[in-house]
Amino acid sequence: MRRHAVFYLLTLLVVFLTASNAAEAGASRLRYFGSSNIAMPTGYMLGATTYISDGGHNTVMYTQPFMGCFMEASLLRHMNDSEEGKNIFNFKLNIFEEDTWIPNIVWGVGDAGMSLGSRLFYFAGSKTFDAFAATVHGGFFKDPVSTEKKSFFGAEKTILPLVILAAERVDGVNSVGIKMRPYPGVSIEYARRGDGTDEEATLYKLQYIKAF
Repeated sequence: MRRHAVFYLLTLLVVFLTASNAAEAGASRLRYFGSSNIAMPTGYMLGATTYISDGGHNTVMYTQPFMGCFMEASLLRHMNDSEEGKNIFNFKLNIFEEDTWIPNIVWGVGDAGMSLGSRLFYFAGSKTFDAFAATVHGGFFKDPVSTEKKSFFGAEKTILPLVILAAERVDGVNSVGIKMRPYPGVSIEYARRGDGTDEEATLYKLQYIKAF
């Protein structure tokens, strides 16, 4: 009972915080095609339900690993703006297991059902350094519109047992944020995305992580 009460309270908090955000002119297709550091996919698999408000554009993502950690399937449902009601299906496959020197590497497909346009193909890798309580992420994808290859990278650093700093860079734009784990299986995330101009986006995520 207490666990459910905390989850509902956190949900109300995030909804309240995002109510005053102005919506972006449509959601970028180059974000949220699998479990992610901030908005770009990582080389790890995760089972979770995530509420996302990115610049006022609201989505819900469901991610589920299969066959151990060999595959992750995800469904991203758009809740407002021109994409309202659209369901985006993504998946990623584990092609290299993390080792002492080798990162965990995945190959993935975003919008596999082409609900918003062409499919988006990518590679992503992640490596955790326990001695530094840090994880680095990186990858590249092919822009489905311009066909240009674009890279992305990011990092996470635990600074307190329940607090993680996160950063990410993609398409020339930086995102910086903080992740808080106030309760087992619950993550509250806040980030700012911008390129140095006044047009910065605020990102909120409320995530319920499932244990498998």
